[in-house]
Amino acid sequence: MLKRVLAVAALLCAGWAMATEGVSDMAVQLFGRESADKRVETGALFIDGLYVKGPYSVTREGNVILVNGKVASRLKVEARAKAEAERQAALAAERAKAAEEARQAAQDRETARRAERAAPKARREIRGGLKEQLAQQKRDKAIQDASGQQGFNTEAAGGDPTALFEEADYTYTPPARPEPKAVPYIRPGAKQNLRQRIAARDERESAAKARQQAAEEESDEAEEAVSEAFDDLTEAEIDAYSKQFAKRRADLEKILANDCLLLLSSQSSGASYKGRVTMWRFVTQLGDLCAAGNANRLINAWGKEIPRAYLRRIYDNRAANSTEMEALIRRANEALEDARRRSERRI
Repeated sequence: MLKRVLAVAALLCAGWAMATEGVSDMAVQLFGRESADKRVETGALFIDGLYVKGPYSVTREGNVILVNGKVASRLKVEARAKAEAERQAALAAERAKAAEEARQAAQDRETARRAERAAPKARREIRGGLKEQLAQQKRDKAIQDASGQQGFNTEAAGGDPTALFEEADYTYTPPARPEPKAVPYIRPGAKQNLRQRIAARDERESAAKARQQAAEEESDEAEEAVSEAFDDLTEAEIDAYSKQFAKRRADLEKILANDCLLLLSSQSSGASYKGRVTMWRFVTQLGDLCAAGNANRLINAWGKEIPRAYLRRIYDNRAANSTEMEALIRRANEALEDARRRSERRI
């Protein structure tokens, strides 16, 4: 009895241990968990725009990657076999509907052909005998011949030779009030001088650029919502997902070990990384770029290499980042200075 109680208590404690904040217990039971083999001393990591100070311990619980115990990336899970079965069922339903429509159309055409074949017989029954049919055929032919004739009237009706013409009245009647003087239309742009036209053109171009920038930022912010559908997963899918998640954890750990800049989002699987030299440039420039009153300088400088929405997140966390990144900035400055000295010695 005591052993059974201890076993139940151990199971309850294990269940409580699985309840990591932001991680599903079902995902941990299905895909397992991984601990970090080593602590990475290099690299620079941002999670949701907030800098995470090293060294880094990259672990995994279920479909969630954690760095130093903090949720760093969430991977998508869906029952692909069930989704494929639903897709096949929908395709089968569409094919059945198309076949039913084709059968109904063929039936309608056959009904129309039968009605067309039965029509002459019905007309013969209505018209009566052979004599009446011949008379009706003559009348139909006369109507057809008369309708085929075209042209104008060449003879006067009633014997009046002037009946073909109509008298025209050419008497001029002045208007009741004089018409207003015609005013030529002048385009609004033609009324402006050269300076005003140039200013209007620049304003249109700046407005178009602002709209394009807003659209790009909106597309950057529209992250794919990660779905977590653990029901209806097959054994093969669970095994494939486990291998995929393990590889993803190892890849992120390797990126940091190569001294790269890694950008992650805790609510999606999105990730972006840059090489060592780019990381040095970015962290050394970040303080001056964030010193402006808004994020425009930072976005203009790095918007082509890093998503604009993520740069805005980094700018929003500039106060916390500036404190945590002091050691990283010193290391980057030393590395850049060392690279400059080596290049001078080569010259």
